[in-house]
Amino acid sequence: MNPPPRHPYFDDRAAVEWQRSLDEALPIARASGLRVLVVITGAECGGSRALLERVFPKEEITEELRRGFVCVYADVRSLSPSVSALLAAAPKREPTPVCLYVAPEDSGPRLLLSTAGGRPPAVFIRDLTDAHARR
Repeated sequence: MNPPPRHPYFDDRAAVEWQRSLDEALPIARASGLRVLVVITGAECGGSRALLERVFPKEEITEELRRGFVCVYADVRSLSPSVSALLAAAPKREPTPVCLYVAPEDSGPRLLLSTAGGRPPAVFIRDLTDAHARR
């Protein structure tokens, strides 16, 4: 049995199973009725490290992520065309981490919400809840 995919740069203590691409995550999200969370990070980014190593492992956040999202990691230095297109539609594109909350519609991914910069746990859980409420 293979271990769940991990984030390539940061230890989120196995909070979520990371997908390597948006294209890989969309069919999973559609089939399970979940949203997609794309987390754009940089290997050297302190804000990304804090989000993934300190916020994601918190029990209430891990539960919300697992219950409602398929998570995708994206490296800011080598974004895929599909993630680049979503990022271009986001009102804020920096600093990392940038979180893109996406509805996996049959017609293609639709950006629901985006955030940039580090997020304390209470704010991040609000972002997750807000992404669920958006249509």
